[in-house]
This record gives sequence, C-alpha cells and structure tokens, in this order.
Amino acid sequence: MTEFIITNERVDDIPILVTQMEQMGIQKLIDQHFPAHGNWQGKSLGEIVIILLRK
Repeated sequence: MTEFIITNERVDDIPILVTQMEQMGIQKLIDQHFPAHGNWQGKSLGEIVIILLRK
C-alpha cells in the first residue's frame, strides 16, 4: 500500500510580498540589470516578472 504525502502551502502572503517588491523597486532593478532585446516590444522584463509572481 502506498502512502500519499500531502503538503499545503499558504498563499495569503503573496499579495504582501508582491506589494513589498513593488515598493522596493525590484521592477526597475531587473530592467537596469537585464536590458531587453532590441526587438522587444510591450511590457518590460521587470513588469513581466512582477506579473508572473502575482499568479
């Protein structure tokens, strides 16, 4: 018989962490250190990272 291990992760801290990252200026730091390719259009890499972390 196989035992399943179930783990739970809290997600209630994610909005707090994302807001803190925005206040710290993580988006601007990412954009400064990782410039976008010349053909990149639309949102910056920093904006994309913050959006993905919200999900």
